[in-house]
Amino acid sequence: MDTRVGIIGAGPAGLLLGRILQANGIDTVIIEQRSQAYINARIRAGVLEQGTVDTLREYDVAERLNREGLPHDDMKLFWDGARHSIPMIGDHGRQLTTYGQNKIVEDLVNLREKDGLPLIFEAEVTAIEGLPDNPVIHYTKDGVAHTLRCEFVAGCDGYHGAARKHIPDAARHSFEKEFPFAWFGILAEAESSGETRGFGHTTRGLAVSSSRGPDISRLYLQVDPEFDANSMTDDQIWDELDLRLKNQYGQKVSRGPIIDKAVARLRAFVCEKLHYGRLALAGDACHIVPPSGAKGLNLACGDVRLLSEAIVALLKNNDARLLERYDALALSRIWPTVHWSCLMSEAFHLFPGQSEFDTRRQYQTLNHWAYNETGQRWFRESMLGLPFPRY
Repeated sequence: MDTRVGIIGAGPAGLLLGRILQANGIDTVIIEQRSQAYINARIRAGVLEQGTVDTLREYDVAERLNREGLPHDDMKLFWDGARHSIPMIGDHGRQLTTYGQNKIVEDLVNLREKDGLPLIFEAEVTAIEGLPDNPVIHYTKDGVAHTLRCEFVAGCDGYHGAARKHIPDAARHSFEKEFPFAWFGILAEAESSGETRGFGHTTRGLAVSSSRGPDISRLYLQVDPEFDANSMTDDQIWDELDLRLKNQYGQKVSRGPIIDKAVARLRAFVCEKLHYGRLALAGDACHIVPPSGAKGLNLACGDVRLLSEAIVALLKNNDARLLERYDALALSRIWPTVHWSCLMSEAFHLFPGQSEFDTRRQYQTLNHWAYNETGQRWFRESMLGLPFPRY
């Protein structure tokens, strides 16, 4: 099989890149290790920056988003018995929108299938050759070996994917921090009130209440890294959420059937070598952010906007200048965003062996964000996200 661009990974980054390149008349083949049912059911982030929403609208991926997306007017922070609401409307009406990542994936997959474009599920990439000039992707499907010859390879296959391993010295240019806790997340068929949504710093650890729709709630508890998602009954989960959040604002979270449970270890990761020859990385393949910032999907969208322009210039005009600038421009947004997500984690979680002195320092950070005009503006702009970089 031949194509112009081989895309490894059918997450938001790979699917959106395929959509943008399609709009520019460039053929692509997307290879995904997991099944279609798996990627459609995978529950991830659901808070979209304005730049992400605008991109999805620009490339006609927003029909359902426009109907079901929930805009954010404010964000509530809870700590030490205090409750504060920070306005989240930025310049020119910029705001955050709740719309599940799994819905974006489903929307992009449906559009690609409707257009009859190749999307190969349950295919494992085993090697990539010829990266300096004539890339060939080797993969297996149903036990049969295949090759995909292309002019460019986009590695959108996540932290554990194959693409980054084919960039020389990628490990030497990678930086990682692992936090000593995890998030236990649940998805529940329960109404989420604006009065109960927000981030809580509690004496029992972080708790988060958020929404994925009018009748769907997404909630998180800080847990140990080795926590077993099946070790608590549903009633015990709701009781723990009440213990952590009830006293923060005097109102219990709404209960309902829990339809998904998962534990995610918190880490931050950046690979500063984003391309080699005719291979480039985007999304989780080159960066991971703690979920407290809700930035992973939005960073991926910014990467894809840049990378798509570089690929179009290379394949249509034989101009590699944008590709040479891709790393530096993408990193100019990646590092500040990872930094912000880490700050959020450090402010809201309880760390092993944490002293009262450490807790009081956290309160000072939260006070600055909530009560200081400059701090509040910085919090709002950080949550709304940096503008997408442009060449």
